[in-house]
Amino acid sequence: MLVRILLESLARRRRRKLLSVLAIALGIAAAATEGILSLDVGDKISRELRSYGANLSITPAADSLAISIGGVDYRPAGSGAFIPEDELVKLKKIFWRNNIVAFAPFLYVPAKVDDQNAILIGTWFEKSLRVDKNEAFATGLEKLHPSWKVEGEWPDDQGGTGVLVGRRLAARLRVGPGSTIALTLEGETPAPRVQVRGILEAGGAEDNQVLAPLALAQRLSGLAGKVRRVEVSALTKPDDAFARSDLSKLSPEQLDRWYCTPYASSIAYQIQQAIPEAQVTTIYQVADTEGKILNRVGILMGVLALAALLAAGLAVASMMLATALERRREIGLFKSLGATNARVATLLLLEAGVLGLVGGIAGYLLGSVLAWRVALAVFGVPVGVHLVMLPVCLGLALAVALVGSVFPLGRALRVSPAVVLRD
Repeated sequence: MLVRILLESLARRRRRKLLSVLAIALGIAAAATEGILSLDVGDKISRELRSYGANLSITPAADSLAISIGGVDYRPAGSGAFIPEDELVKLKKIFWRNNIVAFAPFLYVPAKVDDQNAILIGTWFEKSLRVDKNEAFATGLEKLHPSWKVEGEWPDDQGGTGVLVGRRLAARLRVGPGSTIALTLEGETPAPRVQVRGILEAGGAEDNQVLAPLALAQRLSGLAGKVRRVEVSALTKPDDAFARSDLSKLSPEQLDRWYCTPYASSIAYQIQQAIPEAQVTTIYQVADTEGKILNRVGILMGVLALAALLAAGLAVASMMLATALERRREIGLFKSLGATNARVATLLLLEAGVLGLVGGIAGYLLGSVLAWRVALAVFGVPVGVHLVMLPVCLGLALAVALVGSVFPLGRALRVSPAVVLRD
C-alpha cells in the first residue's frame, strides 16, 4: 500500500517535482565537477609546477665544502666526492617510484670556451634508462625542465658531441646553432671543437654555461661513471604538521603512515635509503610554493561545492514546503484514517529520497561532462571517468533532499486532522 501511495504521489505535481530534481541536479553537478576536477587537477597542477624546476636535490654525503654560485659547483673537477652514475636507476625502485617524474645528473667541469671562462655541465638531455627487463624510464633535462627554451635543437645523448650554449654566453661568443666552439679544460690542451646544437634560455646560471652530454663531460674530465649532483622532480603531497614530525619520536604505526605518504621529506628519506652514499635535500622554495597553491585550490573548490550544495538544499526546502502546504488536506485525511506521524514522515521522506536519487544521477552525469569540458579548456587534457564519484554524488543528493525536507516535514506533521476536516 505504501509503495502504491508513493508512486501515485510522485505521478502528481510533476512540474514541482521536476523543479526539485533540477535544483538537486544542478547543486550535485557543481559539486561533482569540483570533485572530479580535484581528483585530476591536483596531479595536473603539480605536474605543471614541476615544469618550473626540481624539488629534490641529491649530492654526495661525503662531499667536501662546496663552492657554489647560482646552483653551479665551481670546485675543480677532481675535488670532492661523487655519486656513481649507475646508482641513479635506484630512484625508480623506491616505494614512491611512480611519483618520480624526471631526474637528471650534473657534472661540473671548469673550462674555457674559446676565450671565455665558463663551466662545462655534463648532463642527460633525453635518456632512456633501463629499470629492468620490462621497463624503461625516459628522463633528462627535456622532461625535468620543459619550460627551458632552446633555439635550435637538443643535443643527442647517444655518443653525441653537440652542446647547448647559454644565451648570454652565446651572445658574448657570437655563436649560434650550427657554429663550433673549442673547449679547453683547466691545465689541459684544447679539446676537439664541438658543434653548438642549440642556444639555451633557462633564466638562471645556465645562461652563462655550456651543457654537454654527460658521457662527453666525463670523458674530457677523466671522471667516467661519476656525477656531482642530481636534480629530481617528484609529485609530492604538501607538507603539514605530521610531515615535519621528529621521526625518532614516532611510533611504528605513525612511521609507517609517514613513510607511505608522498611528502617531499619521505621521498627524500627513501632515496637516501636506496643510495646510502648520497645526501638528499628538499628544495623548499619549490615544494612550499606548490603546497600553498594546491591547498588554496582545494579550499576554493571546497567552498564552491559547499555553496552549491547549500543553494540546492534551500531550493529543495522551498519546493517541499510549498508541496506540504498544498497537501494539507491530503495529509489531514491520511492521518484521520489512522496514519501515524511516523507513517506520514516515511511517505514524505521516501518521496524526497527518490527525487534525491534521480537528481544525484542527473547531477553526476552533468558534472562529469562539465569537468571534462573545464579540464579540456584549462589544461588541454580531458579528465577520465571517475565512477567512484557516483556513490558520493548519490549520498550528497540524498542528504540534500532529506535535510531540505526537515522543515517542511515538521510543518506537515503539525497538521491537525480535525481542523482539515472541519475546513
